[in-house]
Amino acid sequence: MKKSFISIFKAVACAIAITAATSCANNNGGNTVAVSGGASASSDGIACVYLDSLINGYDLYNDEMTKFMAKQNKYEQDLQSKGKSLERRAMELQQNYEKRLITPTRAQEIQQQLAAEQQKLMQTQEQQSMELADDQAQIMGRVADSIKNYINIFNADKRFKLIISSQGYSTLLYADPALDITKPVLNGLNERYRGNASAPASNNNADTTKAK
Repeated sequence: MKKSFISIFKAVACAIAITAATSCANNNGGNTVAVSGGASASSDGIACVYLDSLINGYDLYNDEMTKFMAKQNKYEQDLQSKGKSLERRAMELQQNYEKRLITPTRAQEIQQQLAAEQQKLMQTQEQQSMELADDQAQIMGRVADSIKNYINIFNADKRFKLIISSQGYSTLLYADPALDITKPVLNGLNERYRGNASAPASNNNADTTKAK
């Protein structure tokens, strides 16, 4: 059931490709301007975020994926256990039939029963795969929403006109390191997430994507 997350990263990249079509305060002739949060805005108001680093370092993503992997492993172990049990019973049936310990009629009944259980197990596997795929999509949706929401907060002073997201070299071949705001964005995301997680239960909304 395990799947590569490459396609998921690409989906999130599309989801959080943000263009803030607002003017930047001052044009400084190509120089960088110091801004809050450890980031700097170019004179053109452009910045970039490396999405793979951002997601892999985001506590919300890591916490959700830890729970997801535990659920996936439990499903896999349960299916493997039931599959091995069916295999053992099928071997016992074969041995008992060859030793003439059971009648052909009884052997056929047991065989049909095992086939029905195998079919049910396959259906369970398919249902669990669909459930896990849905869980995975919901996780990535929450992560994408949280990032998009925080980017708006991070850029509340309108210092950036354009924030580009990239996964490795998939869409961005080069960017001046001065334009990279991945670290301050990640720090802010984790501070907000951990602050919400430690809040009292009555105030700790399950929707961690909302600004506090």
